[in-house]
Amino acid sequence: MKKLALLLAALSVASMSYAKEVIPEPVVEEVVVEEAVVAPVVTSPVLKVTSIGQKLIVEDTSSTGFNNDANIGEAVHLENYVGLALGDAWTFDLMARKTWEASTDDAHTDGKGPVWDGIRSKGHRIELGATRHFENFTIGAKWRGEEDKDRFYIPASYNFGMISGWAEPAYTFYDNGAKDSYYLKAEPVQLTFGPAQLAYYFEGEKETGDADNHEYTHQARLRGTLFSNDVVSLGAEYRYQFAHEVVENGVVQYENNRHIGILSAAYNVTENLILDTYYEYDFNKYSDVVAGKSKDDDYYGEFGLGWTYNF
Repeated sequence: MKKLALLLAALSVASMSYAKEVIPEPVVEEVVVEEAVVAPVVTSPVLKVTSIGQKLIVEDTSSTGFNNDANIGEAVHLENYVGLALGDAWTFDLMARKTWEASTDDAHTDGKGPVWDGIRSKGHRIELGATRHFENFTIGAKWRGEEDKDRFYIPASYNFGMISGWAEPAYTFYDNGAKDSYYLKAEPVQLTFGPAQLAYYFEGEKETGDADNHEYTHQARLRGTLFSNDVVSLGAEYRYQFAHEVVENGVVQYENNRHIGILSAAYNVTENLILDTYYEYDFNKYSDVVAGKSKDDDYYGEFGLGWTYNF
């Protein structure tokens, strides 16, 4: 029995040694867990309102006209504005204006109808515009509708810091029997020096067809900020109209040199609400008036008061 016990112990030791050599130890593999990459969510641009506002404009034309017979308050305008944006690339503008005529004399006929006094409706204007913005320039389209005409613009602008400019070429369709016309308003060159800016301005309209009927205006403009802080800003502008030619059927009707002064102010009521106002005064000197007409030197005044709320 003792020999049998020794034999079984020896076999047990041998089998354990054999098992260690034949059965390999388990290999633990390292598992690398990769973080999931979440793609950014791309949202489409949303059309939103950026600003609303109103402006009241009163014209003083009591000294204009061939016979100096116009009235103060010849035109009183109430303009309503809405600005919108689609992302950072597109902006849209809506303007609706109503015009009234006011007579400050006992009677006023305007040469077209019966005697009247007081206030009466004179017209309206609607503008719709869209602008595409790029890094240093913009281009857009605008429609202006009035009672007797429609005008389609292709406005454009550029800005390279010190040098900038803008232009609004347009085509006008008349509904009152007049011929259509080509129109251009522009400040093609603006030079900015700190708070001041010097600009050249051109405005012209030429009738379509073979007849030579046109009106061209050239001005030099100097504008700048007189005072500015976080609440109030004051500005001024001087315009010298060095050429203004009115031609009908190839004959110069008159030329006009004009001096224009503008004072403006803005007040930040809150971070979003702004009140602004301005006053413009023009002094006109006429020359080369066609024979048979009388056109004395005159003046023009304009006062504006408005508000803007930015969202």
